[in-house]
Amino acid sequence: MRRSRIVLTTLVLVMGISTQASAQSNIEVGLRGNVLLGDGQPANDILGAGLMGKYYLTDGWFVAATLDVYDYDFERPYKTVGIEQDPNVKTIDSTIRTTALGGAIGRHYGDKSGFDWFWSAGVGVGFPDTTNISGPTDSGGTFDLVIDAKTEIQIMTTLGTTYYLSDRWSFTAAARAEHHFLDITVVDQVSGATGKVESQTPLGAYLSVNVAF
Repeated sequence: MRRSRIVLTTLVLVMGISTQASAQSNIEVGLRGNVLLGDGQPANDILGAGLMGKYYLTDGWFVAATLDVYDYDFERPYKTVGIEQDPNVKTIDSTIRTTALGGAIGRHYGDKSGFDWFWSAGVGVGFPDTTNISGPTDSGGTFDLVIDAKTEIQIMTTLGTTYYLSDRWSFTAAARAEHHFLDITVVDQVSGATGKVESQTPLGAYLSVNVAF
């Protein structure tokens, strides 16, 4: 009986805290899917998913933190070192997986009912993991590329809208514009040729489902 009372009391307290937090809506956590379109070096399209948290301050201002994982093809990395692949062979791309952490500040406009809109600007840091590739050249030889991608810095901006289903649940759609400072080195172990990729400016969007606490 005593244990049942403790459980019941705990549930009442948790429900009370949850209701109060929902009404205040100071903290919001979202699960999002990302689509970014690059300029071809290194990527044409960058797909990913992640988590986003917002803490609301006063007058609509908020701070945000993000954790995302992106997977994309490094398009034709042999071109970086001045090599052409045998055209009779299917195009050989490298792959990159990047884990990115970000922080931002922004402002929300509206009363968190129906459609509201917001903007944000921030910086991030990406930790890429690459794959090496090899294949035939158009001159009858071969290439053997070692690809080394170091930590990247990302400048990020968003402009979006959030639709509130209730005090707790909402959906967000936002446009994104970013600039990534890259440090990717490509070395052909056959010819010794070396090339670098130093930046890209992807544009895209994200969709998220959010819950407030």
